[in-house]
Amino acid sequence: MSPENTGGQPAFETLAVNDESGVRTITLNRPRAMNAANQAMLAELSTAFEAAEADDGVRCLLMTGAGRAFCSGRDLSEAEPGEDAYAIISQTITPVLEQLWEFPKPSVAAVNGAAMGVGLGLALNCDVVIAADNARFSSPFANLGVALDSGGHYHLPRLVGMGRAMEMIYTADIIRGPQAAEWGLVNRSVAGSRLLAVASALARRIAAGPTLAFRRQKALLRQALGMTWADVNEAEARLQAELVTTDDYREGLAAFAEKRPPRFSGR
Repeated sequence: MSPENTGGQPAFETLAVNDESGVRTITLNRPRAMNAANQAMLAELSTAFEAAEADDGVRCLLMTGAGRAFCSGRDLSEAEPGEDAYAIISQTITPVLEQLWEFPKPSVAAVNGAAMGVGLGLALNCDVVIAADNARFSSPFANLGVALDSGGHYHLPRLVGMGRAMEMIYTADIIRGPQAAEWGLVNRSVAGSRLLAVASALARRIAAGPTLAFRRQKALLRQALGMTWADVNEAEARLQAELVTTDDYREGLAAFAEKRPPRFSGR
């Protein structure tokens, strides 16, 4: 797979970008390096996320990897003992992951092969994760003598529970797609041969939906983790009051009355 310049997007060296049916697919495109995230890839991801957020034609983001891996982690050919790890993480890696975590539109990860370190962070910062049965998730840092990063301490206990999170950290064991789905680390696992078809179909379905309502609910779900029951219900009432004024709601009502599928515009 070669990098593409689609819809006025800049040409990338480490990514391939494609638009179809409101879905922007960003493919990590360093297959010979198992899509390890080097500084160039991180910089290009930042640009790609910013462009996808600004483009009104993009209604859902789909991320995957070229070749045999999703992303095997940080490119350790750029690492050296005694490096300024705080600066590298806080100034180079975390800002990109934050862009993806705060990306206001729906996002889907299609995880093929290895998703470790930064790769695990990229996958888990997407809203929905579909894993191939040969996907491999891991916190490999026990083998390196350092700590899990890329938001793993936030995501793992929330998704798989504290005990399994600790087990992943202590053992660096590989969690394959079916086990990841069983644990709740990902939404589901499918045959590798069907991964892109399944994930793309889901992304297109989301993109065809009321994406303005999806965006607002995504934001509320994130906030609700720290809210009381009463505050969540109040926020839902306020959100509903906003959404009933939208073009999508008018279209939804018209489609219901006319017994036809709705044609949402995201407005």
